[in-house]
Amino acid sequence: MLRKIVSISALAAFLALPGLAHGDETAPGAASTPTQVAASSDQWKTLVRAAKREGQVEVMLGGQMPRQLRKIMPEFTKKYGIKVNYQTGSSRRHSARILVERKQGKYTVDAWIGGANTALSIMLPNKMLVPVDELLIDPEVSNPARWYKGKQHYTDPYGRYIFTWGASPSYAVAINTNLVKPGEIQSYWDLLKPKWKGKIVARSPGRRGSGATTVPMLLNPKIGEAWFQKFANDMDVTIVRDSRQGAEWLALGRYAIGMFGLNNAALQLRKQGFPVKSYLPQVLKEGEILSASAANLMAIDKAPHPNARNLFINWALSKEGQSIFIKTGERMDSLRVDVDHNLIAPQYRIRSDRKYYVAFSDKRYINNQKKFLKKLKRIMKKARKKKKKKIN
Repeated sequence: MLRKIVSISALAAFLALPGLAHGDETAPGAASTPTQVAASSDQWKTLVRAAKREGQVEVMLGGQMPRQLRKIMPEFTKKYGIKVNYQTGSSRRHSARILVERKQGKYTVDAWIGGANTALSIMLPNKMLVPVDELLIDPEVSNPARWYKGKQHYTDPYGRYIFTWGASPSYAVAINTNLVKPGEIQSYWDLLKPKWKGKIVARSPGRRGSGATTVPMLLNPKIGEAWFQKFANDMDVTIVRDSRQGAEWLALGRYAIGMFGLNNAALQLRKQGFPVKSYLPQVLKEGEILSASAANLMAIDKAPHPNARNLFINWALSKEGQSIFIKTGERMDSLRVDVDHNLIAPQYRIRSDRKYYVAFSDKRYINNQKKFLKKLKRIMKKARKKKKKKIN
């Protein structure tokens, strides 16, 4: 059966160290390797010694893409002799566990790589994070010129806690290539033509996991609420919770179009020979969205290994660390402008010749995402009730 084939699926301790202060920014044109610049300073050497005495760092990897990064944790150990203990799994489940531990006076996590939603809704309100900007002592990491659009990107209202290190174009649409020609869809509004009624399978646009794409669509005046009203009320869309199930139905030709979170599963099916494409090759008329997904790095408050945490964060955001991250993560480009972007496939690269809506730099998105998701949920819920009423 198809399912059997495709479904296998530290701040205080840091400042206490002698001589530790913020490194100066280097000139934008400085030609050097990030770790080499930092390694030449007494400040860096003091941090490395203190981190080695701690001997280990506890890292949480929340979400699908960060889980892939577990493969490269030995690179940090190889470089500094510090063991990386990591955990993977649901960010919400892990954050709930950490909250319980902290109430008991236990502090077990140093750093976190994962999505911003859990951080914004749970970790930040409960004061579980410390400002990342205060921990960046490598001048090649702290230098804004090394980052996309000449600045460091933080996906939090304060611009300090949730460091967004990577992003890629957001692909909302996957297709069955036997049923849809890519050129048929040049606009988001083309997806709402009568010919596609009853032929779309999607995850709900109001789900947290869909928000990185759907909220920017809602904020786009060329798409907006009118699009979602028509999507919910007129298109007879089949909503699924399991992205793999939706992608399998797409691969079998039960549906022609898949939306909002089916792309990764569709990509795996394409690799197995099924007639699906996980993204449209052309840019839709309404523009492209740059999504960070789970490419965020956070420093946990009251870390058990604060110096090892700080060293890990500086390494992870260095040119060396970011190059390894994007090569291993495969579908997330780095916001560092000096890495080799050819390390990942063209469709996932941030291209300098294109304009993107950068969701994680828009205060409307950062501050109001929860409100907008509730709005999308209401639209979908109202449409379901209306449909049930008609049936009865």
